[in-house]
Amino acid sequence: MPAKVSDTIAPLLSVQDAIFPAHPFTGLLAIAREQNWHGPDLFPAFQQQKGGRISYLQAREGLLQARHHAGDEICIWSGARKSLPQLGQMARGMLAQQTILDALEFGLKYQLIAGSMVHLQFEAGSPYSALIAHSLFDDVELQDFLAVDHLLTAVNAARELCGSAFRLHQVELRGMSKISTALYEQMFACTVVTGADVSRVVIANDILQLPLKSPDLKIVQEAGAACEQELAAVGILGRQSLLRTLIDQHCELHSAEQMAQVLGISPRSLQRLLAREGTSYFQIIENIRIDRAKRLLQTDLSQELIAEQLGYSDARSFRRAFKRWTNLSPGEYHPLCKLSTFQT
Repeated sequence: MPAKVSDTIAPLLSVQDAIFPAHPFTGLLAIAREQNWHGPDLFPAFQQQKGGRISYLQAREGLLQARHHAGDEICIWSGARKSLPQLGQMARGMLAQQTILDALEFGLKYQLIAGSMVHLQFEAGSPYSALIAHSLFDDVELQDFLAVDHLLTAVNAARELCGSAFRLHQVELRGMSKISTALYEQMFACTVVTGADVSRVVIANDILQLPLKSPDLKIVQEAGAACEQELAAVGILGRQSLLRTLIDQHCELHSAEQMAQVLGISPRSLQRLLAREGTSYFQIIENIRIDRAKRLLQTDLSQELIAEQLGYSDARSFRRAFKRWTNLSPGEYHPLCKLSTFQT
């Protein structure tokens, strides 16, 4: 069993916590005004609390409305409209770093200040590394939409830091197949692969070492302290969502009762917390296993070993589950896999 984390289970981020500022929605609001969509109606909570923050549930309603108005492509136009200067002390700290990689790591550390609705994670590799978009909450309907929006926002921020010298090697996206590859490639300015098992931008390591114009350690320290204070003031310092906590503890390998013991709470309390987030332990496990199964089927592992890694008693149980998830057998799915060119 993984180590007990009951000391960290209490301060969880919830879909009902008002933690998201206006910045992530500036692109959508600008488009709404231009298209006469009655922009304030997308996120009415911002009108009720000037300069305040809204919950994921409140933000979700506005995002779904915008998607209804303009279709999936709105995630691209929204991501393209956001700019670094709107991020306050976080932007100040990023601009004062020595390299693009330093700026990226600073931004990821304080991404919740910017209202990140997904969990962006840096994964080092050689000769390429990647910025990966993981779900912050269990929201199958919007996870791919948000991933495209946030990855494009991050890419635009990097371009503002060092201009045209910043280039991507490749972009790999899980979903949003209704958007044309040509539009993706126009906005990301690189090859884009769709149908991947995780959404990420792939960057050559020499690009990550590009120097920034005005490195200043004192400003970095001041901005970092200001960001810590802002996180504390909002009440999100050191907090993580329940979904990310469960994934970090490899919940797919354990029962709900075992995970409740790890988290230092009762099984009933865990189920209540998940119900409050609009999901269930079974649904989270299923989603994790689907993603891992698709990824493992791209390797040379046998179905027996894949079943074992996913926690199934035998390959037959795995095959039945995979057929239920995808309407394809593992053998039928494998030839359809689009292999990634990125290796860590």
